[in-house]
Amino acid sequence: MTFKEILAQDVRNVFLNMDEFAEEHIVNGRPMAVQIDDNELLERDKAGTGVHQDGLYKSRRLIYVASADFGERPAIGNLLTLDKYEYQVVSCVDEAGVLIIELGRKRL
Repeated sequence: MTFKEILAQDVRNVFLNMDEFAEEHIVNGRPMAVQIDDNELLERDKAGTGVHQDGLYKSRRLIYVASADFGERPAIGNLLTLDKYEYQVVSCVDEAGVLIIELGRKRL
């Protein structure tokens, strides 16, 4: 196996393992393994490394999904549905086959 193949396997079998870390959620109408990490949002805010946008957020989420499951990386500002709630993409990076997506719902 190549290193990239091993990484892809680890994404599913370790990091997004449904028995250990991830849970099934509905993302844009499709079920997939998702790891929600709201504590990382707090750490980013404390460190001053979070993405700051105008306005106040009613709700924020940070999710990890497999790039292979999600598909094309969502653009900042696009809408994304997580379970039954619609969020706006605040930031998104692809790290070794895992999309790290920060989501926000703005206060009306």
